[in-house]
Formats: sequence, C-alpha cells, structure tokens
Amino acid sequence: MLVKPIDQSTDDRQSAERARDRPIHFVMPGGLRLLLSDEGGGMIPMQGGKMLPPPTIKVALPLMDGGVRQMIIFRPADKVAQPLDLLAADGSLIARTDATLAAPLDRTALTTGLDDTGKLRLVRQLLDVCRELFRLKHDLAYGRLCRSVLAELAPHPAAVAAEAIVSQHLVLVSCPIPGHIGDVLDVVVIGDKGIANALHRPLRVGKGRNLLLLDRAAVRPGSLVVIIGTQVFATARVATQGQMPFLAWLQANKAIAGKTRAFVMRCVADTANQDGSAAILLRELELFQPAARRNLTDKRLPVGGAVELLVADGRGGIFIKGWVRDPHQLMSETYLVATGIEPQRLDDSWLRYPRPDIDRHYDGRSGTLGFAAFLPEAGMIRGQAKLELRLGSGATLDILARPAQGTPGQLRDAVLVGIPPEQLTTEAIAKVIAPAAVTLHQAHLAARRAPDLVQLGTAVQEPRYSIIIPLYRNLDYLRFQLGSFATDPEMAGAELIFVLDSPEQRADLVHFLSGLHQLYALPMTIMIMSGNFGYAAANNAGAAIARGKFLVLLNSDVVPEEAGWLGRLAAPLLRGKKVVASGARLLFDDHSLQHAGMRFARDAGGHWLNLHYFKGAPREFPPALKSRSVPAVTGAALLVRRQSFLDVGGFTEDYIIGDYEDSDLCLKLRSAGGDIHYCPEAVLFHFERKSINRHAGYQRSVAGLYNRWLAGQRWDEAMRMLMARYPDHNTIATDGAMA
Repeated sequence: MLVKPIDQSTDDRQSAERARDRPIHFVMPGGLRLLLSDEGGGMIPMQGGKMLPPPTIKVALPLMDGGVRQMIIFRPADKVAQPLDLLAADGSLIARTDATLAAPLDRTALTTGLDDTGKLRLVRQLLDVCRELFRLKHDLAYGRLCRSVLAELAPHPAAVAAEAIVSQHLVLVSCPIPGHIGDVLDVVVIGDKGIANALHRPLRVGKGRNLLLLDRAAVRPGSLVVIIGTQVFATARVATQGQMPFLAWLQANKAIAGKTRAFVMRCVADTANQDGSAAILLRELELFQPAARRNLTDKRLPVGGAVELLVADGRGGIFIKGWVRDPHQLMSETYLVATGIEPQRLDDSWLRYPRPDIDRHYDGRSGTLGFAAFLPEAGMIRGQAKLELRLGSGATLDILARPAQGTPGQLRDAVLVGIPPEQLTTEAIAKVIAPAAVTLHQAHLAARRAPDLVQLGTAVQEPRYSIIIPLYRNLDYLRFQLGSFATDPEMAGAELIFVLDSPEQRADLVHFLSGLHQLYALPMTIMIMSGNFGYAAANNAGAAIARGKFLVLLNSDVVPEEAGWLGRLAAPLLRGKKVVASGARLLFDDHSLQHAGMRFARDAGGHWLNLHYFKGAPREFPPALKSRSVPAVTGAALLVRRQSFLDVGGFTEDYIIGDYEDSDLCLKLRSAGGDIHYCPEAVLFHFERKSINRHAGYQRSVAGLYNRWLAGQRWDEAMRMLMARYPDHNTIATDGAMA
C-alpha cells in the first residue's frame, strides 16, 4: 500500500484512494527515481541485494494524521532495470517494485495528507538538497516539476512587483511575506532558466511590505518566488518587470530610502568585485545618496567622539582621522567596522595628540585626544562604516562614518591636512601619512591625459636652449619676464615652452600670451596639462617636447636682470663636460641674495633641509661672487644638459605639489657622475614662492614635511657624504631657510 487511509475531506480521501493503486516507484527529471511509502518506521531500499549507491536522499515527511511518509530519491547506478526491494528495519520485505513499471511522478501521491512541517520539509528537499546534490538548478524539466508540486501545496501565490533596476545583474522587488512564516531562511526563484537562490534575506520596510534583491536574469513575469521560513513557506508570482533606475526609485520613495539604501549597499558590496555595474552603483550612491553620519558630540555624554575623515586609498588601505573623549576611562578598545573588511583594531596603530579645539566645545575642559591611523591591507569598504567604541562592560557605542569622496588628488590633499604639523613626527609620517599619500598621489598621476598644445608663431628652428616655464595660478610676472626676453638677442636661439598646470586658466592664459606674442613677436608653445599634477610633472612634460641642447628650467616669478644671462648660465657646462647643470645668482626684490647655490644641513630634529648659501646677504657679498661647484642649485633658474636630464629620468614625481624636486634632481645628476656649478654672472630676480603660495592644498597641509621626509629617506647617506666634501662657507645666519 502506498498511502495509508487518513481522515480528511472527501476530495482528499478520493485522491488518497486513487493513490493506493499507483506504483510506489516514480520517474523524475534528471534520470532520478523517487520511492514513497506510508508504512511506519524506516524504509531501506535495496537493489540487486545491495544498498543504493550514494548520493541518496531519505527523508520522513510528517502527515496530518500523525503518520509519516517515507521519501527516497536516488539516481540508478546502471541502466539495467533491476527490481527494487523496500525492507523494514527488521529486514522484512515491505514491497518489491519493478523498475520498468515506474511512472511519472504523481504530485497528488507526493503531497496529499502532509502537515505544515511535512510540506516545508518537502519544499526544502526539492529546492535545496535535491537540486544541489544532483546538480539540477539549470534543469528546466526539474524546475517545471518543482513548480507543479508547489502549485499542489500552495495553489494561490501572492504577487511580486519588480520595483527598480539596481545593477546590470540585480533587481529590487517587493512581495508580501506572511507573519507566521517565522524567520526567513532562504528565498528561491524558479524561472525560465532554472532555479536560483537569492543571495540575501528580505528587508521589511512596512506592514506586509518586504523588499528583495534578486537576479535580473531569473526575474521575469511568471517567475515563482519561494520564501522559506522556519515555520512554513510561501509563494509569490512575479507580475511586473521594473524599469526604474534605483537612484530614481530612492527619490520617489523617500520614506524608506535610508533603510533601503543601506540594505542594497550591504547586499551589493558582496558582488561589487565581480559586477562592475554594482561597483559603479556604490560610488553613485555615495555621491547622490550619501550615508548618514552620527558623531557623539553631546556634552552630557560620558564618552564623546567623531570620525572627521575616512579615506580609502583604492588598494585596500584606509586612512582614518577623528577624536575621542573618555574622561572616565570607560573605553577598552576601538575598532573600525564596515562591510567589505574585517574589523580593524585601532588602539595599537593610531597616532594620538591633543585637540584643544574640541576641548573648547566641552567648555574648556581638557582631555580630548585626536587620532589618526593608516590601516594597510584592510580591504575595500562597501557602504556605511562605523567606529565602534567598546566599553569595559562589553557594551559598544557606534560612530557612523562614510568614506570621503573625491578625486585621488583631492583625497591626497585631505590626508595631508589631516594632522597638525606640530604633531607630526618622522615615525608618524612614515606610518600614517606616507602610505596613504603615496598611493593616492600615484593614482592622481595615473589619471593624466595627454596635454594639449597651442603654438603661437613659428617655432624656432634647431634651438640651442629650451626654456620651460611651469605655470600655476600666478601669471602676474609674465609681462615682465617676456619683456626682458624680448630685449635679449640670445632669445633668437631659444624656444619658449609654457606648461600650464592649472588648466582652468587655459582661456585666460592663451588670450594673455597671444597679446604678448603680438607685442614682442616671440614664438612660444603653450602646453596645457589635463589637471594639476605639480611642479615635477609639468617640467617633465615640457622636457618631453623640448628640442634644445640645454634645458632652462625657470619659474614664472623669475625675471632676468639683463640680457645675456643664458650664455653666462651655460658657460660652466661649456668649460667642462663633467658639469651637467648650473644655477644662477638670484636676488630678492630688495636686491639681497636669495640663492647662491644650495647645500644640505640637518635641523635640530635631525631632518635634512635644503638651504641656500648666503641667503639675505647683500648682492655683492664677496663669497657669493665666486663661480664654484656646489652640492645643488635651486630649480627656480636651473640650466641642465637635456640628455643628462633625460638619462636620470627627469624630475622625480613622488614629491607632492612642489618642494625638494630640484635637490632630488641634482642628487640624481651627481649619482650619475655629473657635477653642478653656481654661476654668479647670471643674475635674475626671484619673487619667491608666488605660485606655490596660491596652492591651498599645500598651504594648509603637511606636504612640505612629507617631501622633506621623503628626500631624507631617499638621500640620507648621499647628502651626508656629499656635505663632508663641501666645507660650510655660509658665514651668515641662514639656517632654517628652505629653498
């Protein structure tokens, strides 16, 4: 007997009666066989005197009358249709079936009489265990069988509405989920491409309304969604296919936008590495629908804190800066927690320093400590992050934060203004600032596009000199500079290359220089960089198109005193082949010395500085009138053999914005065997640092300290050995003056 008689309705009783006459051996898609028996106790299937080979599914399905239906699913080991014996636990024969008489699965025989537990167990076995064990998720016939069984168990599915397109592969849908279903364990979609699991549990956004994130390929009108709970299951059929973009949907559903945004970001974060459109969505959400921030700034709270800056460097590193206040010493640990990364403990790696500005918020009571840390290889934050303050009792306080958005250059500058300069030690730069700044600076440089060129006049044929003038914001001295050039006969053999590192000034510069070209008839090339990439990058770009034997690297705020300066500056290189670069005598506007060569010296903290010989002395100070070999010269007015410049790779672009690149170049030239001379006969005025002072990112940041640290790391031994060869002829107080 297949199904025991049970006390139920007339229709069910008739179905059960019909089921008695059916074989207990059924055929399923995928070459599977299914056995059923309502006999009590265990059921042991044997074929040819042997146990069925694995994999085999055996499950007991409870019935409403208190009985149990035994179900066995297996795949025959061979194509020989041997009889199948069903044995009781004591070895007695329950039944014998002829495999050749196996019939298509009778859904009524399988489902009739099952109680809620039996139904739930059957659904889980078919949609999860059997599908995975026998690899049937893409078997369309098996999918149709599962749908037919579910139609017997739940003939009236609810409706699913596709709400919005989230990414190339994901769609947001809403569907009702009965309250008595219990906790949702799984969501399965049966569509025209097979059976697929939802990757995430649903989000409850209102009474009777739940949101699901499903695979777009699986969600088509007519697809069946099965929600499996701890108590029962429910089904729903997809009625519509959404077309609204997710960002637009958030705008149209503001009441639940915050909760839905967090849900989607948490879900999408798991697939962003594989799904490019999901990664794009995360960035768009951060820009158009940024996550909320929550700091602990209430003065009445015993613990306070805030995350002021959270920067992901794009390679798995994270820079974090903020403050905490714990006058009662309640905190035991501090962690950064976010989707996409393992919790990161900050206590062992952060730099801590006083924050008197925050103390003022607390009525002048001291005790606030700022912090900054760099977490290498932390991972990629996806969405909302939080600073978790763990108290000694085990309780936690959360400070919500979100990664800062911007270009790599903007994020680099944000890191560089993150810590007050007076709080920076060499160790802090090395462990906290440099790792983030280096990676972001490299990403910033990598974003360069080919510069645009504008030619004014006919280019000089076979120029002897290529004068490269980088421009950033400051155009004030160009009129005087070009006026000086125009009266110098040597300019006939020089090409002028202006490199604009602030491309937003393109129209103004081209208009301005076009007027000066009309006035002076000086041919010139204007190169417009695609962004602000700094002094080194601008000079390197100019050198890449230069044709002269000598490169003359000249700041835009440097003006020659008289004609003939080019020949005088080149003279040391013409006298000796070993000399590869020379620097001019530079004067302040009051005619005192600004530069007579460059030397290296340590400050009180042991840091290497670039110092100018005789800075501030009268212009005719006798020691400054001697042409001589010097450790280095400033890049404000530097002449170098073009080939020597190219051989050492030009300026090193690791330095940020501008500082120390010139001394780095000189040290590279010396390492390659060249010598560097100071040439007092070439006199120019230098209206010092007029461009860099207009760079907000430099003025407010610790870029200068970072560059100083980088130069010291790279050239410490070389500078020490070099300065041992050069006695200190600086007889006036100039220490501490930076080039």
